[in-house]
Amino acid sequence: MNLDCEKIYYNALNMITDCNYGLLSKLKTFYGSFESAWNASNYDDFVNANPHFALETIENLTNKKREIDPLKEWKKMENLEIKMYFPEDDEYPTLLKEIPSFPLAIYQLGDFDQLQATIGVVGTRKPTSYGKMVAEKITKDLVECGFITVSGLAYGIDSVCHQITLENGGSTIAVLGCGLDIIFPPINKRLAQKIIKNGALISEYAPTTPPLKHHFPARNRIISGLSLGVVVVEAPLKSGALITARFALDQNREVFSIPGSIFSKNSEGTHQLIKSGSKLTSSITDILEELNMIPEIKITASIDDKIFRADLNIEEQKIIAIIKQADHPILVDEIASLSQLPISIVNQTLTLLELKNLIKAEANGYRLKT
Repeated sequence: MNLDCEKIYYNALNMITDCNYGLLSKLKTFYGSFESAWNASNYDDFVNANPHFALETIENLTNKKREIDPLKEWKKMENLEIKMYFPEDDEYPTLLKEIPSFPLAIYQLGDFDQLQATIGVVGTRKPTSYGKMVAEKITKDLVECGFITVSGLAYGIDSVCHQITLENGGSTIAVLGCGLDIIFPPINKRLAQKIIKNGALISEYAPTTPPLKHHFPARNRIISGLSLGVVVVEAPLKSGALITARFALDQNREVFSIPGSIFSKNSEGTHQLIKSGSKLTSSITDILEELNMIPEIKITASIDDKIFRADLNIEEQKIIAIIKQADHPILVDEIASLSQLPISIVNQTLTLLELKNLIKAEANGYRLKT
């Protein structure tokens, strides 16, 4: 069987079935190949053998076939430099083949090193300033430790992950819920172009497939499937990031949840994940320990050097000064009293300082991390 020929006809069938894996798999099994399935004069025998597929679906398939020229569509894809990989191809990501519902094929623009460790970073499309700072910090640390980051090119945390990865010389993968010739959201077109040069865009959907609502939950299983684990930065209770986390758990991947303020709706989802047993994550060390990995870059600078280089905001500077002056671990209430900051701001700032590896929590309070 000619693999390239099979890809041409799979792409055509994928275009007219909206990536209906049940139908595509049955068609290949029944006819022996995607080429034979495409060239079938009618689908009467198939319908008789597979009555659970609605007649409307098969009639729609027959009608749409008349509008598609498989060879022309393949040529368009080649002109766009979009590559397609079947699971039997060496280029098909090894991790992705491990998940229960791995794609029958993936489309890819750009490239990445399959030997490099991958980790997903996901979160809300409307992050708080705290969530944005955490995403920036954790992503930068992941890049410094040699990870390829994986996310979904959406607004918010996804965009922060991709952008910070590229700014720090890393490689990133964006998984789309549409064809690779349609960048969604459109505002991220320039970011997508940068990703192609320093990573890859990946989709299971054929070119010209629009970003339909039901595509995105399915897309999320690929984000987690490509990754050793998924970091959830901020996520409300009804969030696509939580869907990704659930896929990760089903796929036997690690889930790392960043804690936030108890007053923030954006932290309700991450706190629920922590209660359910995901790894409470306050620094890159938590991720490396859970994955049994040794960081490529070790921090050896003195605490004063680290504070100097940390680019702290006013609240962080004030709290660091209070902790530094204390000759004992200092409690949150005491920090709030001395700083005259609201307790919610103190808690958020302490979490950020932990993520920056400047302080650590002990049973009787916080102290500088030496």
